[in-house]
Amino acid sequence: MLGPDLAGPRLRLRAPRPGDFGPFSRWYADPDIVRFWWMGDVPWARQPRIASLRLFLGAWFNRDAVVWTIETDGKPIGHCHIREIDRLDGHAHTALLIGEHSAQRKGFASEAIALRSEYAFRRLGLHKLTSSTRADNVAGRRMLERAGYRLVGTAREETYVEGQRRDVLLFELLRSDHDQRRDTGPA
Repeated sequence: MLGPDLAGPRLRLRAPRPGDFGPFSRWYADPDIVRFWWMGDVPWARQPRIASLRLFLGAWFNRDAVVWTIETDGKPIGHCHIREIDRLDGHAHTALLIGEHSAQRKGFASEAIALRSEYAFRRLGLHKLTSSTRADNVAGRRMLERAGYRLVGTAREETYVEGQRRDVLLFELLRSDHDQRRDTGPA
């Protein structure tokens, strides 16, 4: 499902548009950008245009997902999504990618996560969001922790990447934790 427009102080989450296909493909072709994005060695992940097409088709046809392009100053800098939405149990999985090198480490990911979380808890009525990252992705771990996600476990040797088994860290954000952070600020 295409995400609705959500505006923050410095960026906007908006539905992906056909013009985003080029930047998405460029990001997926950059090994530095996708080093931690793909959790496993899947054949289509090595084909940036196919990977972009899968994301776009999922945005248009998957009712259990919400996909956004992250935009600042009118230019796409990344994307984020909520997927595997379970409305009965009230949880979903999340992911985010800042694809433009020039936009990394500037707080855009934290702002996008805050907007996405507010949407998930207020508009979708979810109770919990989960996310995961490879254990060797130190920046990804810090980003999730800064956004209020709590480390809840390690899936040992969960994924096979570049000829090695890798651990995956599992995180969650409860609506009550999000509300407390929103009302009182980060701990």
